Amino acid sequence: MIDQKWHKKTREEFVDKLKKLKLNVYSSHGEYSKLELFREEVRRQNCLSDADIVVFDSKNKKIKQIIEIETDINPKKIIGIVLATHFCDYCRIKKKDYLLENISLRIILKKAKEKSKKALKLDVIKKPLENIIETTKGCLSKFELKEHK
Repeated sequence: MIDQKWHKKTREEFVDKLKKLKLNVYSSHGEYSKLELFREEVRRQNCLSDADIVVFDSKNKKIKQIIEIETDINPKKIIGIVLATHFCDYCRIKKKDYLLENISLRIILKKAKEKSKKALKLDVIKKPLENIIETTKGCLSKFELKEHK
């Protein structure tokens, strides 16, 4: 079940923190409707995912980081987010398309309750996903899973 209030509050909190660091930040639920991620070419049928937050380096005109916010610690969903993002080549921001290269993906997860089995599941998928990113051609250089209150 999606906790919309937590998702919105967390997204806004991270956008504010990043903007205070003087970073260019785009949020898919703010002034931009969607931050879509595409494979090979930018066409509707090639859209594999969308991002919650994108950190953009305006000097070099490159995307530095993609941030996803997830309310449910679900290994299947996390695997899907990481791999779908890794296999994308472009991100569309404000009707402009940017090549995705050497991107850092951060997945913010709602903190699991103490002694939850869900937290243990993440350990099982983290290393295999890191191996895929290291050995498979794609846009990600790394990813991290962070729990947030």
